[in-house]
Amino acid sequence: MCTIIVRHQMDDWCSTIVASNRDEFYDRPASGPGVLRSRPLIVGGRDEREGGTWFGLTRDGLFVGLTNQRSFGTRDDSLRSRGTLVIDALGEGSLEGVRRYLSRVDPASYNEFNLIFGDGAGVCAAYGRRDAREVELEMLGEGVHVLCNDRIGSPEFPKAIKARERVMSVPPDIWPRIKPRLVQVLADGSLPDPSEVPPVPPGAPFDQDVARYLQAICVKTPVYGTVSSTIAAVSPGGVEQYWFSDGPPSETSFEDMGHLTRGAE
Repeated sequence: MCTIIVRHQMDDWCSTIVASNRDEFYDRPASGPGVLRSRPLIVGGRDEREGGTWFGLTRDGLFVGLTNQRSFGTRDDSLRSRGTLVIDALGEGSLEGVRRYLSRVDPASYNEFNLIFGDGAGVCAAYGRRDAREVELEMLGEGVHVLCNDRIGSPEFPKAIKARERVMSVPPDIWPRIKPRLVQVLADGSLPDPSEVPPVPPGAPFDQDVARYLQAICVKTPVYGTVSSTIAAVSPGGVEQYWFSDGPPSETSFEDMGHLTRGAE
C-alpha cells in the first residue's frame, strides 16, 4: 500500500518535490539507493528479488515512482517485473520519452500497476490494467497529487486525502524547513476512523481490521509495512535534493543521497 506524494510548482527554489513511502513484506530483500544504470545515469533502490526499483531518478531530474494496483487476488509470477518497467522508462531520459515508451507497453505483460513521473517541468500519471489495450496516461497540473495503490483520486484510499491535505498546508519555504514537515507526514502512523475504511470484499486475504492498519500513511503490521522512504526535489535539468530512509520514517533517519545523482557517467 505504497504512498507517493508529489508537490508540483508550489515552491520557488525547486519545481517538484516527491515524498514517498515504500510498503512491502518485511522478508522481501531490497537494497538502498545506488546506480542502477550508467548510461543514462539512473539511481534508486533495488528490489533484490526481481532486480527492478520502486523509485528512480536520472541526473537530469527525471523521476519515476511505482505502486502496485491493489488486488484481492494473487499476482501472476509469470509476468514481467513492474520494477524493471521503472528503469526502462527512466532510460528514455525525458518526460516525453517516458510517455512515448509507455504508449508502446502492453499492459497485459505486467501485473497491474500505477506510475507517477515527471521532470520538474511536468508531471504525469500512468495506469496499467491487464484488460486494457494500452497504458492510460493522465497529465497532472500544479498542486499536490497523491498516488497510492489505485489511480489518483480513488475513494478507496482515505490516507491519500489526508496526505494531500497535510502537504498542501505546508507553505512555500526553504528546504531545511520544508523537509522536516514532509518527514512528519511520511511518519504518520495514525489510523482512520473505522467508518472511513472501505469494506474489503468476501474472500480477501486480510480482514477489515488489517485494512484499517493499511490506511495509515506509515504502515505497521506484523508481517508487512513501510520499509523505506524517499524524499526528492527536482527542477528542469537537475536534482536539487535526494534523501533516503532505510526503514520506517517514524524510526529511521534520512540520509543525503544527492552524491549519487552527481556521479560521473
